Amino acid sequence: MGKKLSLFNDYHTKENILSNHCGLILKLLYEENPKSFEEVIAILTGKDFVINPSFEQQVRKTTSVPDIVIEQKSFSIYFETKQFDWFYDDQIDRHLAGFKRENDYNILFLIANFQIDDLEEKFKIQIEKARRDFNITLCPISFEQLIGILETVESTRDYKTFLIEFRDFLEQNNYLPTWKHMLDVVNCSGTIKEVHEHDVYMCPDTGGMYNHQRALYFGGYKNKNVKYLHEIKALVVVERGGSKAYIKWKNVDIEDKTIINEALQKVRLFEYRINEIQDRNLQVFILHNRQEVNFRKVSDGGLYGSKKYFKNIAKKYNANNVNELAEKLRNETWE
Repeated sequence: MGKKLSLFNDYHTKENILSNHCGLILKLLYEENPKSFEEVIAILTGKDFVINPSFEQQVRKTTSVPDIVIEQKSFSIYFETKQFDWFYDDQIDRHLAGFKRENDYNILFLIANFQIDDLEEKFKIQIEKARRDFNITLCPISFEQLIGILETVESTRDYKTFLIEFRDFLEQNNYLPTWKHMLDVVNCSGTIKEVHEHDVYMCPDTGGMYNHQRALYFGGYKNKNVKYLHEIKALVVVERGGSKAYIKWKNVDIEDKTIINEALQKVRLFEYRINEIQDRNLQVFILHNRQEVNFRKVSDGGLYGSKKYFKNIAKKYNANNVNELAEKLRNETWE
């Protein structure tokens, strides 16, 4: 038996609490301003979406012309909420089969803390199946997208206060992307010249120790010191042979073609990289905005493993860009 959304829910699992809060913030918006609710759904789906009653006069119907007609479209909107990007086809299919076919609008939102940008490409097969077989709009969105749009539509001061609390809840529970605040410090003892002089870091695309989480900031580590801090433009995989490449993720609003060309040019700067790319794929971190910091490790021993993530370092220091973060970390130390 389902439960009504409530400020005073008695759920104990994090995922149920998260779902309740997401539903509640949408319910509050609808009760306060249905037009703003319409706008949110329309923006998220990219489709016209009208749910408010229409009031018309002298509308010709099949068998008559009533003097006044008040009508409202029917709709069902489902949300499948996850803490992490962990959706599976069987559950999606069961949701799709549960919609009423006669509705004017049927929408299934998949919402999670997605760490990638191109969600339509990731769910391309499921989106097409929902449209083709069920006439349903399947729309994957992140918590960041949801709250970002809620913050743009017309609402009262009281609702804006709820939004601030909702954002705080998402941030405190790590449901918003961590990459925007994260520094990836990588052991570059053999390739530090590439980082310091050419604003690039390269490593094999073989997974394992070479697998990197998305991050906004990069630090090349050698001799217990991060001399420079960079912002990461993008991570590009140059495929074996060196003629083709694709973007794993990017942090800047630049055309893919431009980013890929820059990555290929970086590889061609070094003869040994040209030789390496003949045998295996290569990950290319395109870096920019180099800032000197001398962020030093003071505990015994070298870097444990090939890299170290400082996951919320920019948030900790209230830094919005590499310049501000570098200013806070300059000549600082870490254990």
